[in-house]
Amino acid sequence: MSLAVVRSSLTTSLARYGRSMGLWILLLVAPVGARFMIAARGADASLIAVDNRVPWLTSPVLGVTLGVVIATLLLPVAFIYLRSNVTRRQPWQVEEVSPAGRVAIAYGRWLADVAVLAAVLAATTAAGCLLAVLLLPLNEVDPASIILTLWVIAAPPVAMVASLRLLFDARRWTRGPMGEVLFFVFWMGSLVLVMAGGQAGGYAANMTDLPGFMSPISYGQGGTDSFIIGGAEIPPGSLPIGLDVMSGIMADGYLAARVSWLGIAALVPLLAGLIYAPHAAGKTRKTAAWLKILEPGRARPADPSAKPARSGMLPGVALVVAEARLMAGNRRSLLAMTLVAAAGLFAPYSTVAGPAAMLLLVFTATAHAGRSEQKGLLALTTTAALSPAARRIAFVLAGTALALVMAAPSATRELIAGETQILLEAAAVGAATSVTAITLGALTRSATAPRLVLLIAWYFYLNWGGAPAG
Repeated sequence: MSLAVVRSSLTTSLARYGRSMGLWILLLVAPVGARFMIAARGADASLIAVDNRVPWLTSPVLGVTLGVVIATLLLPVAFIYLRSNVTRRQPWQVEEVSPAGRVAIAYGRWLADVAVLAAVLAATTAAGCLLAVLLLPLNEVDPASIILTLWVIAAPPVAMVASLRLLFDARRWTRGPMGEVLFFVFWMGSLVLVMAGGQAGGYAANMTDLPGFMSPISYGQGGTDSFIIGGAEIPPGSLPIGLDVMSGIMADGYLAARVSWLGIAALVPLLAGLIYAPHAAGKTRKTAAWLKILEPGRARPADPSAKPARSGMLPGVALVVAEARLMAGNRRSLLAMTLVAAAGLFAPYSTVAGPAAMLLLVFTATAHAGRSEQKGLLALTTTAALSPAARRIAFVLAGTALALVMAAPSATRELIAGETQILLEAAAVGAATSVTAITLGALTRSATAPRLVLLIAWYFYLNWGGAPAG
């Protein structure tokens, strides 16, 4: 591995990050968001609650709170940023024919990603120290404790996010939607694994805790596992709870496990470089015979004397229909939608057909949103008779209509019984999914951010409907 290639890849990636407005927004959001993560003494709500009580605010508790929130709730934000920022488009046409090794290039990019995320942690740390000065007596302000607790907890998962971004960019089939799906599975799996492992001590148990929150919280209160991360309403009159989080940080095997996770994250770029698959198309695979039925037939020859289509008389309706066709994509997507709709005849909508319909809509809507919001295509669509705002409204209407179509069999069965809950649920889910897809697609010019956000929302919808979460 050439150090010159690593250095060149690092400096090039950092230069591209420096030209990105998103980096400066991210660095600004981190300290501003830190204020809303911390519950002052006497608060009646907190992002972290132990035994339905607010932790008594100290410098170590402040650092642990910031670290835990970053290591759990904000990891998808970091992945979205790395996946959809200016570096998502790489000059692979030049790199893949150059003599530079893929491992060296991967390590340069990984170091750049880690440096950017470390800058976010540094900004959050500075904000935490400032909050300690504002919220605590000056004799209780301990910047060293804030730095230690925040970085020990948050640094390993943040480094792992940078590693996963490279790993998923190394293979063709994970460069698209499958990469976001796999990250979602990894993120949720890391949270489920630590909760399933309980509060057992030792190196092996701490290796199951990639987010790093179990030991500081459970050891700080005698081994309790009754805590909430993400926000909790505190019962009136509840007294704050004191946490000795430093005992959890210094517990047997905890620091060794955090260093081990950093080592694993540092080895992933090596794997990514070794398994890297070029973008150039390989040999054309022979299509299975039964898939011929899904191929489009020959286009009808143009007839200049034909009358305009009826839909042309209603441009708004034609636009919605066009958006629905583009969103549905191809015959395979239509076949999948048909199967989901048919499932509604036999399976409950809220637990089976509804989540399946939303999952399908997530992929179709975000893919179309990512395509339609590219700068080059926007420059073309602005010359059309209908404005971009009208097209986005049509996008939402088309997504809602597709959700209603997939829910039609279930809704028909329910309407016979005199109820309309499924129709309302399908319309709400379709509209919310479409609005999120087109809004985030327009803001990020990518399908990554809306797809990952909607996958998280789909997981909550799946559990809200009563289906098992896996």
